[in-house]
Amino acid sequence: MPTKSSIITSVISLVIIFILSTVILYLILNNYLSKEVKNFLKFPRTLKDVKILHDALTGQENDSIHIVICYAATYIFLQSFSIPGSVMLGVLGGALWGSWNALVLVSFCSGTGATISYLLSYYLGQPIIQNYLSERMEHWNEKLNAHRKGLFSYIIFLKVAPFFPNWFINIASPHLGVGVWVFYWATFFGTTPLSFIHVQAGETIHRLSESDEFTFLTLQNIVTMSLIAIAALIPIILGKNFASQEKSKVD
Repeated sequence: MPTKSSIITSVISLVIIFILSTVILYLILNNYLSKEVKNFLKFPRTLKDVKILHDALTGQENDSIHIVICYAATYIFLQSFSIPGSVMLGVLGGALWGSWNALVLVSFCSGTGATISYLLSYYLGQPIIQNYLSERMEHWNEKLNAHRKGLFSYIIFLKVAPFFPNWFINIASPHLGVGVWVFYWATFFGTTPLSFIHVQAGETIHRLSESDEFTFLTLQNIVTMSLIAIAALIPIILGKNFASQEKSKVD
């Protein structure tokens, strides 16, 4: 078992890293965003917030690279420290850059942020995890051992249909033999289905605000909504298959 001093050292180190990361994010946003955008700057929590930020950022073509940098930095920050808000950022990305461009960017940020969380846990989090999450780790280790031959696919499955919270998968993986590159790419692809739904919702918001003659029943919209429906069904289908496999193992 870890000592009290090792736990305190880990907590203090993580708090310092969080504070430094917050300062760095603030400096990036403060230096790269225009004064007009800063007046509307906030973490989007609702679709109304997304619409306000979208309108403020639209037309900032001269600062397009800076906007991408600020968006990516914010998204990675949230993912690194398991802070809620990435869903609405995904919607905002779809509104700003369209579904496919935003999907690549969101998947990259999801993989990068989750991997930073993985690395923080690997280097600093072990005393905390051993002290507070040991039983949960043992339970998940049993699941992992049953899927070692298909570990990459299993992590993707957990990211698509999370039977374990994402924050727990991020911090537990380095201590249970999940390699960093397996983890990164499994997160990249595993978060894609739900991210597609989010960015597509954002693109729809953009098209609604762009034209007074927006027509919903177009071929593009029908195909897109069909893909969204399929993506939404993936966790359910995988969940049923996973449950049946677990049941057959017990029997």
